Amino acid sequence: MKFYFSGFLTQPEVQTHVSHRHITKVAIITEFNENLNSLCSVLEDISKLKLYQTKIDIYIVDNASDNRRQAYLDKFKFAHIKFLYPGKKLGDSGSFYYGLQYVSKLKYDYIWLLEDDVRLDPLALSTLITTLQDHDEVGLVGSQIYHRKEPNTIQEFGSLINGEHPQSKTIFSRHYHILSEELLNNQPYVRVETCAAKSLLLRHQVLQYIGVFKNACLSFDNVDLSLQVRKAGWLIAVNPSSIIWDNSPDWEFCPWIDYFNECNLYYWQKYRPDNL
Repeated sequence: MKFYFSGFLTQPEVQTHVSHRHITKVAIITEFNENLNSLCSVLEDISKLKLYQTKIDIYIVDNASDNRRQAYLDKFKFAHIKFLYPGKKLGDSGSFYYGLQYVSKLKYDYIWLLEDDVRLDPLALSTLITTLQDHDEVGLVGSQIYHRKEPNTIQEFGSLINGEHPQSKTIFSRHYHILSEELLNNQPYVRVETCAAKSLLLRHQVLQYIGVFKNACLSFDNVDLSLQVRKAGWLIAVNPSSIIWDNSPDWEFCPWIDYFNECNLYYWQKYRPDNL
């Protein structure tokens, strides 16, 4: 896959300057369902990340019983990899919930929630780390998502919850050839109200403050998590220099505006049912 570097290429240098006295520790939570190729692809991309004084540990929530996986994964020696076994298939939201429960008791600076059906730019993680290191007001930062088959086209950037009507506004969805400099507009990040669950970097201290969110949602854990982080006083942001590609064919024909309308409707039904 060809990687597109857009904007903020000096960020890793900033991260090096900020963290010269401290090795940044990041827990990566992902999942394994039944697609070994998908899992191996994202692990391969993780191994190629450009990181600066950063130690990563990978926690894979195993939603499938597949005896082949160990043979596939033995080649990945670049980081500590630990499988977590919930005993039943949890799905995306349940997997993140299970993983967060586990790492919340450990000592990390940040937690990266990363779905296993994405491909990563080498700067995908370091740019997210830079945002949280440089801006204490941000509690959660997400990546910019591009289409797999249209690698220069933004699939999803973040969303704003419509507080007046049960619908949402997707920011920059389906825009073509927008550079990170244009999106940032001389700002270090873009404020949003929810981020996609494909790639989220969360402060460990935020998780300790808000607690592990309840596994009570179907596919909108990103909405619940974003709302809880905002309620606790932190901002939600996207750094468009953190680039990933959605590698899931299931979403290629899904109208994203429908997805975000459903997210917003979920918010209304759960948090403002009296106004519906």
